[in-house]
Amino acid sequence: MTDRLARVIVGVDGSEGSIEALRWAAQEAARRQEPLHVITCAQLPVTVEAGMVGAGAFAGSTMDAIVKDQEQINQRAVDLARSFGLDIVVTGETVLGAAGYALVSASHDDDLVVVGATSHPGRLTDVLGSVATVVAHRATCPVVVVHGTGHDEAISRIVVGVDGSDDSLAALMWATEEALRTGAELVLVHGWVYPYVGTRTGISEPRDEMRLDAMRTLEASALRAGEVAPAVRCQSIITEESPAKAIIDAAADADLVVVGSRGHGGFTALLLGSVSRTVVQHSPCPVVVVRPGN
Repeated sequence: MTDRLARVIVGVDGSEGSIEALRWAAQEAARRQEPLHVITCAQLPVTVEAGMVGAGAFAGSTMDAIVKDQEQINQRAVDLARSFGLDIVVTGETVLGAAGYALVSASHDDDLVVVGATSHPGRLTDVLGSVATVVAHRATCPVVVVHGTGHDEAISRIVVGVDGSDDSLAALMWATEEALRTGAELVLVHGWVYPYVGTRTGISEPRDEMRLDAMRTLEASALRAGEVAPAVRCQSIITEESPAKAIIDAAADADLVVVGSRGHGGFTALLLGSVSRTVVQHSPCPVVVVRPGN
């Protein structure tokens, strides 16, 4: 056990997407009354890392220039966050290494990591997979992936995907706490497709019975949310379509989407299930990925 305070950590590289993530993270830090920590990362270009001819002769000076450039980006981001006029403590740090893995290493289970959905083109992280993908797959704390620009500061509608799994329950509890914190309406979404395998039916059961089982799954999640936070306004949506599409459709007029890292259909060998991965990639608003224990 440590006395370390929970933080909102945001990755910034100077791109428009990362600045939007910074704005969102600062607002969330204020809502949580937690400090905001801004991280930028410095790494050698791909050609130098790959051992191009003559790399050893100038790698040192190149790295110094890259570090200085990233330190300036970090300081500008810290200054910008402080200019928002929010009652939060803002700190900054420039670290060496690939951005996704650096953010994962810097975070703890009780933190919240915020990243933009896109980054600068042509960097190593874009060749191997975006920073957002790495962090969403590997961080042990909740991860927020911020899409687009111009998000409202207030959160009034939170969509959460539910399917009765442990990951779904973790997402539901996180979303419920956020709804309590923000006064937002909580929208529980359960998409199902035929044949549906639930707790009471097998794949040989009629469609109507499968629909009832899907409705029971959604109802159980709604009852759980009501027990934890009876003051939260809550509605439920059930639709016969893929869970990912159901969540993305419901997110059209939402301010935030919350999903578990895996649902009933996810393979345990995967770090992210197909539903959460699809929602993270295509949601029109910020997405939170939550794992059991968060």
